[in-house]
Amino acid sequence: MRTDFQRLLAVSCLALSAGTYSAAAQEACSTYTIKRGDTLTNIAKRAFGDGDFSKIFQANRTAIGSNPNLIEVGQQIEIPCVETASAPAPAAAEAPADTAPAATAEAAATPLAAIAFVTGNDYPPFTGEDLPDGGIFTKLVRTAMLRGDKQQDYSIDFVNDWSAHLDSLLPRRAFDATFPWSQPDCGDLGVLSPKDAYRCTDFNFSESFYEIVDGFFAVKGSGLETAQTYEEFVGKRICRPESYSLSGLTSVGLVEPAITLVRPATPADCFEGLATGAVDVVHLEVQVASDALSDLGLKNDIVEDPHLAQVKTLRVMVHKSNPHSSEILDVINRGLTEMRESGEWFDIVSAGLMAQTEEEMKKN
Repeated sequence: MRTDFQRLLAVSCLALSAGTYSAAAQEACSTYTIKRGDTLTNIAKRAFGDGDFSKIFQANRTAIGSNPNLIEVGQQIEIPCVETASAPAPAAAEAPADTAPAATAEAAATPLAAIAFVTGNDYPPFTGEDLPDGGIFTKLVRTAMLRGDKQQDYSIDFVNDWSAHLDSLLPRRAFDATFPWSQPDCGDLGVLSPKDAYRCTDFNFSESFYEIVDGFFAVKGSGLETAQTYEEFVGKRICRPESYSLSGLTSVGLVEPAITLVRPATPADCFEGLATGAVDVVHLEVQVASDALSDLGLKNDIVEDPHLAQVKTLRVMVHKSNPHSSEILDVINRGLTEMRESGEWFDIVSAGLMAQTEEEMKKN
């Protein structure tokens, strides 16, 4: 079996040439060969009419591995059958009138000077002041701004209180946009936690920058690391760092009082709690988990359950009350589209993941 390092080397074989990905519709219930420029999101759009790549990833995780961004030219995958293959994705719920006031025409007419982005630390390999280029996602946002509108001024600052990004900094216009955040399924606000529902009602999202996998981690030999149903976690203490979305847990019924939810500040806190028996399960993005476990020296003791992974996307968020919300997201999305089609997105992601893997190898 290839090592993670070898798999990252294979990224060089990904789609790196401009505009070469296939525009032809893919069919569900078929085998598909990865071509230059393909992403799971684009394949899902062609096959199912939306960008929900989770069913394709889950059906091919053994071949793809734990990172849905690392698909290789020439690799064959199975596109699963779905009953609603051509149905569009559910629209996000509209914000209540008293929740996110719409920008007035007069405010919207004010010229957009500089776009102020805010992100935070302790989210490797995506964001961190001590990471090369501020992390993979920070580099992606910088490049998207350059490609979307090279005349547009912007700034990126780090504020480590992630909750404050959504609760005060963006609503009060201290900053215009924040990243990286996952977008909950906003089709049914009733099943979301209050904080996830707040994301749906009060914020607009960019297109997906990066696909992530949230896994469930447990102590080797506990029995929970081989759970095959979410019901096996009922009654357990599940750790998820504060400010991380709870949509993956709420969507499968893992909510209090069915579970005991533990919300410390950092991923390391969760894994330390798991190692000492303070919690039973950690729910976390697998790349972030790998980095935390490596730093703590726990990679041989704590493992991911291979049966219950969940896939999500990371995006930029702008508060709906911002008079330039649509304008900001248009610039970002335009730049992101150019980056994906030219192959620049793959260059940045592969280089960032390669650097992370080499750093982990040095530690070991």
